Amino acid sequence: MKRLTARRLTQRRPARRRRPADFWTAVVSAFAMVVGLMSAAAYGKADATRPAAQTLTWTAGDPIDRYLSFPTTAAAGPATIVFENSAATGNTTGMPHTLTFDVSDPEYNNDVSLNILANPGDAQGGRYTAEVTLTPGRYRYYCAIPGHGAMQGVLTVAEDGGGDAEPPVASAKVEGDRNADGAYVGQATLTLTPRPPTPRRR
Repeated sequence: MKRLTARRLTQRRPARRRRPADFWTAVVSAFAMVVGLMSAAAYGKADATRPAAQTLTWTAGDPIDRYLSFPTTAAAGPATIVFENSAATGNTTGMPHTLTFDVSDPEYNNDVSLNILANPGDAQGGRYTAEVTLTPGRYRYYCAIPGHGAMQGVLTVAEDGGGDAEPPVASAKVEGDRNADGAYVGQATLTLTPRPPTPRRR
């Protein structure tokens, strides 16, 4: 009698076809491109809603009766304030000056506390910047150095209407009798000479 030998049948599974490396490289690259486009679109949208930046500059020099230049109007919103009292702005005596915003008079805005002391010999060379946020209304500013009381003015801030010009700048001249300390005695005449604004390029 013949013995039957059971043979175990082995089924060969079909070999998996490996995807070439170039396929996965293409998939990763496409995904990165989509993410990049989405990020760029979001970034552009955020920039479109950001208020236009504005820079407001005050300068001072040897005179103790006026700022040499200063803005008269501005738009509400973020602003960079520059105060320079240096050799470059005509200070040859080392005279210190401040740019101080009045926060005690209820007639004016009091939400910006600014008090910058500058002179040509300080660590900054007499030039300082400050980032502030302006609101509609009026800001009174002045020099807090004793005897410099004539150095004052008002900055008028309006709602941002997207105008085509930068804030106008004016020069001031004060005439009158002064005492030995340089302070005016009796009456003084203040003459403002506006400078035409520079149109913004579109």
